Amino acid sequence: MDKISEEKIVKLGTKYRKEVKEIMDQNKMRFVKRIDDSTYVFDRSINNYLNRVLQKIYASNPDVDHKNFYFFFQITPLPNAVSYGNGIFTVNLGLFNYINSDDELAYILCHELSHYQLNHFDNSVLRNIEFSNAKQTKQKIREVKRTEYGKRKIYSQWVEETTYNFLKHSRAHEVQADSLGLVMFKKTDYKIAASISSLKQLKLSDSIFFNEDSKIKQHFNFENYPFKDAWLVKDETLFNIKKSVNDFEFNQDSLKTHPEMSARIDFLKKMIGDAQNQFVHASPELDQIKHLTSLMLIQNAIDTKSIDFALYQTMILYNRGEITQKTFCTITARLLQMVYELKTNHQFGKYVGLISPFSDERSFNQVRQFLHNIELKNIKKIGFNFCSKYESIMEDDPNFKQSAIFFNQLNQN
Repeated sequence: MDKISEEKIVKLGTKYRKEVKEIMDQNKMRFVKRIDDSTYVFDRSINNYLNRVLQKIYASNPDVDHKNFYFFFQITPLPNAVSYGNGIFTVNLGLFNYINSDDELAYILCHELSHYQLNHFDNSVLRNIEFSNAKQTKQKIREVKRTEYGKRKIYSQWVEETTYNFLKHSRAHEVQADSLGLVMFKKTDYKIAASISSLKQLKLSDSIFFNEDSKIKQHFNFENYPFKDAWLVKDETLFNIKKSVNDFEFNQDSLKTHPEMSARIDFLKKMIGDAQNQFVHASPELDQIKHLTSLMLIQNAIDTKSIDFALYQTMILYNRGEITQKTFCTITARLLQMVYELKTNHQFGKYVGLISPFSDERSFNQVRQFLHNIELKNIKKIGFNFCSKYESIMEDDPNFKQSAIFFNQLNQN
């Protein structure tokens, strides 16, 4: 990382060398802090899997100087991969849930490697520095400072316009990376059609991310304690806030960092022609990686007491058949116990926030609403009935038994 950063500082010239060095140093500090904060996970199985795909790409593209490249796995469910321009690349664990083959992963990696090859990070750094030092920028800041009324609104509008202009460049970068990424990808023996199917999967993630039905009513409906619809009723807000009257709300569409996926998919279709009809096979090894990364995300959520995400993800994975019934039972029983303990200690709100009236995460918000609405008297009944329902198949699981004992004792009082 240091070697590449030093080379880039020299390469970007002397005019803004001080500013470029400051940015590089800040990026390094942020990255080191993320490592200290356990933002990244280090796992041999995932690392070996990714490296096998990368080595095939490198072998087919000898012009890519990869000796100082490092890939890290970030503990986040968002399906994404990023090039930081200094030889550091990150792959979010959530990405593995939205690809179906090694071929699709390979194209996404080619796309990110292309960002590096095209010096997109360097160009963005220089553009930002030049913008910050421009006379027009300094003049606009002085004008806003002199404004007596509506200063915040004027500043917000200016930031929105500026951000949109920068993102137009970012969108151009994405198309360029798609183009060069496809050139690199074609040199491998991976299926070319995976370039399109990978983007289709990411497009799908936009619509279903946190919106997949958790079937929460089904999971917590018991013969002796039926599910109550009141547990999902939203609280009325103090004011009837509408998004359209929020003067400081940015236009969501204008702030997308990627061009519309449909346009990118159409672009690739034109480039590969009939090859788009190839059949891309699922990977058995990838299935194992998906299972592993999903459990890592849940465990991280439990460790950080992000109970809402942990419960939602556990139900989703069980519904898909991606975790066993025993795993589902162990995790869910533990989460119910944690909810009871946090609410007893008046710490629940510290870890599970309220639902934003502007949120589009419908199914996830339903789980969050459920957790906020159930009271201690409800939780101890839900926990007891859940443990009773699965007691016979979980009798040999010590973690499940611990939660079962906990709820049995609560219901004796």
